[in-house]
Amino acid sequence: MRFLHKISNNLFSTSAAGLYLILLAAAMGAATFVENDFGTSSAQKIIFKSWWFELLLLLFSITLIVNILRFRMFQQKKWTILTFHAAMIVILAGAGITRYFGSEGMMGIREGDNSNTFLSSETYLQFEAIQHGRKFRFDERVLFATLGNNHFKRSYRLGNEDIQVEVLDFIPNPAETIVEDPINGIPVLKVVIGGANGREEFPVRFGDRVNIYGTQFNFGNPEEPGAFNIQYENNNLVFKTNSVFTQMVMATQQRDTLVTGVYHPLLLRSLYSNGRESFVIGDFKPKGDVEVMSSSDKMTGNSNAALYLKITANGQEHLRYVTGSQGVEGRPQVFPLGHTSLAVSYGAKRIKLPFAIRLNDFIMERYPGTDNASSYASEVTLIDPENNLQRNQRIYMNHILDYDGYRFFQSSYDQDELGTYLSVNHDFWGTLVSYLGYALLTIGMLLTFFDKKSRFSQLSENIKRLRAPVKTATMLVLGCLLFFPPAAHAELHTKPVHTVDKNHAGRFGQVLVQDYKGRLKPMNTFTSEILRKISRKESLYGQTADQIVLGMVVHPQDWYHVPLIKLGKHEEIRKIIRIDGDLASYSDFFDETGEYKLKEQVRAAYNIQPRDRGVFEKEIIKLDEKINICSMVFSGRFMKVFPIPGDTSSTWQTPPEHNHAHGPAEQNTFYEKFYMAYIVTLQKALHENDYGLANRLVDELDQYQKRYGGAILPSESELKAELLLNRLDIFNRLGKIYGLLGLAFLGLLFTSVFKPSLNLNRPFKLAFAVLAFGFLMHTFGLGLRWYVSGRAPWSNGYESMIYIGWTTVLAGLIFSRKSMGGLAATSVLAATIMMVAGLSWLDPEITPLVPVLKSYWLTIHVSLEAGSYGFLVLGAIIGVLNLVFMIFANNKNKDNIYRMVRELSYISEMTLYGGLFMISVGTYLGGVWANESWGRYWGWDAKETWALVTILVYSFILHMRFIPGLRGFYAFNVATLFGWASVMMTYFGVNYYLSGLHSYAAGDPVPVPPFIYYTVTALIVISLLALWRHRWYLRSAKAGAAI
Repeated sequence: MRFLHKISNNLFSTSAAGLYLILLAAAMGAATFVENDFGTSSAQKIIFKSWWFELLLLLFSITLIVNILRFRMFQQKKWTILTFHAAMIVILAGAGITRYFGSEGMMGIREGDNSNTFLSSETYLQFEAIQHGRKFRFDERVLFATLGNNHFKRSYRLGNEDIQVEVLDFIPNPAETIVEDPINGIPVLKVVIGGANGREEFPVRFGDRVNIYGTQFNFGNPEEPGAFNIQYENNNLVFKTNSVFTQMVMATQQRDTLVTGVYHPLLLRSLYSNGRESFVIGDFKPKGDVEVMSSSDKMTGNSNAALYLKITANGQEHLRYVTGSQGVEGRPQVFPLGHTSLAVSYGAKRIKLPFAIRLNDFIMERYPGTDNASSYASEVTLIDPENNLQRNQRIYMNHILDYDGYRFFQSSYDQDELGTYLSVNHDFWGTLVSYLGYALLTIGMLLTFFDKKSRFSQLSENIKRLRAPVKTATMLVLGCLLFFPPAAHAELHTKPVHTVDKNHAGRFGQVLVQDYKGRLKPMNTFTSEILRKISRKESLYGQTADQIVLGMVVHPQDWYHVPLIKLGKHEEIRKIIRIDGDLASYSDFFDETGEYKLKEQVRAAYNIQPRDRGVFEKEIIKLDEKINICSMVFSGRFMKVFPIPGDTSSTWQTPPEHNHAHGPAEQNTFYEKFYMAYIVTLQKALHENDYGLANRLVDELDQYQKRYGGAILPSESELKAELLLNRLDIFNRLGKIYGLLGLAFLGLLFTSVFKPSLNLNRPFKLAFAVLAFGFLMHTFGLGLRWYVSGRAPWSNGYESMIYIGWTTVLAGLIFSRKSMGGLAATSVLAATIMMVAGLSWLDPEITPLVPVLKSYWLTIHVSLEAGSYGFLVLGAIIGVLNLVFMIFANNKNKDNIYRMVRELSYISEMTLYGGLFMISVGTYLGGVWANESWGRYWGWDAKETWALVTILVYSFILHMRFIPGLRGFYAFNVATLFGWASVMMTYFGVNYYLSGLHSYAAGDPVPVPPFIYYTVTALIVISLLALWRHRWYLRSAKAGAAI
């Protein structure tokens, strides 16, 4: 018993709980890379649905229960901690119910049809046997994957016969490949066809009669009229057909027309075409065979798979391939087994419902002037004969049909928009228990901030004790740092000849324009986007974006030779266009004959698959896009400012489009009156400096837009708000202010450490006031962007970064408002985030949302998830500061430094609690959103998995004080520093290096920047130096205590 008691103590101790957290986090993180390379099925098979992963979850759950009892949480009325631990147990129980008892799938219905079945999301081996007129149906749920053990062997008794089924091999993405077989081989050739599905290869064996996309291939059989008859005679391939074919030798491009009715040599790697069908004979083996081999190890949602089955009956073995894929019914392969015929299929199982759904109508709504879906919905009727029920309902994004424990979600639709796909979920109890766990977790988190027994309250009290008044005498003035003006950018030497009046350009900037996504925006917003896109600047040559774009339209010949286009870093491009500077003019890309210098390079770049493009190809494509934008501006095609009267799609047109329009006479008359008159008038105004008529023409355009623009026009207040947002340029300015404040707070911090006698209260309060004002402006800017876009301002990369910057400052003001070190870390981090947001690869364009993202659950989910990053990264920055302080500790300042380290560590821990709570609530609210949108609250997508990994990592960090050997300020600060890597992986890594729902560059990850390696190396060096100095401090403290 003592031995068992000891094992129990070790298995369910706090140290074991920490170990389970780290093991689970490591396993989940590894699974995302497995999924990226081999598909979701492999990640599920070897990790998420493996016995050892479920054992880890069980051990962790038991550990939670044991520690609730061990720490007597009931008896000591530790309700906050008890609620936390109980919530985790309930959430894990809900996940178990979903795992073993829930089901999901997809239902497809065409308009006017009824359906009472859906296809399962899990794969099955399905069997149907016919024996002496009797039918037997049975199935086995299976999970086969590229990785892991795919062994499957079952025996079945059908009547008087025993049948054994064994899976010998699993082949992901199977493709038939011709191989040499010198002993048993027969003539085999490969037909290659290029079509809508790309390159497709088909093996044709000697003796085959096969139809491939309309061409009947007849190999080695008696001639058939209308077929492509192939014979193999005297070691030569010949063919005859009664259709006229052309033959083009690919190597020489020689083309011949072949007469009908006679045999011709069949050449390899030559293109044969009869005007309707084209194909190439890619390969030929006189003694060959066809083997099924994998073309790719990665199984995606659309991937096909092949099972090599061995069916044994009556002592005879039958070998055959059975193919299928997830979410699709398998095609049965029939095995004749004497008196029994056995059909085997692999794929989704059709599950019957106790009721039916009829699709009455599928409705699609689009963004104005585009084909992009704004919303789509299914008008359905629920039919339940057993309960004599017929109920009409609309199913659309984030609005579901819930009946009899089944939930139906709008998932997708047929391309002809006459059919719908509904996601089906049957998991009432799993969802209910999980939601109960989420509610308990939220309650526990809220109680943490108010319960005096909580760790959060203890940390607050510790900080108050450390902040005892210190006698000070002098004052340090740093106001000049706060308002130090940024250095002006040097003007480029080349300037345009004509400059449009700034006031008129500003008036032009208020005109509405429709972008390619259908959004109506002020021309000022659009011209700013154009200039940023081509030049990466907000202004140039002392002119605003409005002035530059108008100048390009009115006097294109002047601007052809003005350097505007930002070049990349690739030197080969500079050699091609012969430019040394960072900016090139439009004319630099064309030679004396008007030939486009990059024509061949652009063509070659686009012919390369996106995943195979290198840096040069990507730079060429970006540069070609900038040149096309310039061409669009020069021609006036960017000015999509003319609404079409009576157009139901709310499409606006550009001048060239209007030139070919055949609409109402008034429309064409206005175009003729406006565009040509405006260009001529503006040219005249440039020379005479009289913009009166030009201003009146712009006013006429404004009135025309209001008359025919319809209900899609933004309000006057929205228009003014967007122009104000553009003019204030809040977020770019805040990056500089936060940077200067970071320097100021750092100066105050180091002064307080090394010159503790100085009185720094007034400069500290001044800097704090500036930071608070910056936060208010940050809040105002986000509010403006929210009002202008009509949605929460954290829906793309740029917005999420400026929002994280806002939450970073919020965390600093809440937890570090009396700490110089905390506010220094806050300001430096906020400045860094805002500067990163302004990098060239983050586009500050306001974009519309796809339908599934229109949800209040999503708004809260993203705000908490992204906001937590600011809190957690702030903890990492404080960790760096503390380690640096440890390095500089000596006999004179060690007491002061370690008092500062303790205070900052407590602040960091409080900050981490805030961040952990936000990311936890944000993650499960993301599950709620997913469950309300398509019926699955957890799918092990890379983003949600890494969010959970981050939760586990920071849970471990906050519990390190219970684990022997990991207690103390040094271990805590190192952990906060490197725990930050999970945040970076969640935010950046998933987006750019892994595949999944949240990925931006799946299959084409950007290279890891070199500074990442340098930064990690520097942090490791800092950590080791701090460890060396911290050990010195511990020895000196121990020696002092002994004396």
